[in-house]
Amino acid sequence: MKKLLVLMLIAAFAGFAWFSLPGLDQAQAPGALQTASGTGVVQRIDKEQGMVTIQHGPLPALNMMAMTMSYPVRDNSHLGMLEPMQKVEFRIAYDGKDYVITEIK
Repeated sequence: MKKLLVLMLIAAFAGFAWFSLPGLDQAQAPGALQTASGTGVVQRIDKEQGMVTIQHGPLPALNMMAMTMSYPVRDNSHLGMLEPMQKVEFRIAYDGKDYVITEIK
């Protein structure tokens, strides 16, 4: 009985994961620009590399779940006003290959 329950749970999880994947009609073509706005907390700033690590909520417009990730910043002058543990609002762009923060405040 336990084995049957475990198999049913695995099948349910696999089905959920399968249906959560973006369909072919949602596939991102390289070069097509998508943008999203989000909020988060700055974890790390790397001025030399022009990167900021943000712990952020989900970004549905980019099919992105909540996570902590490092992103390049288009304008490095924005990095000077950031501090670790600071709450921020940001706008991010995705061209089918790379993410870049275009605005952050």
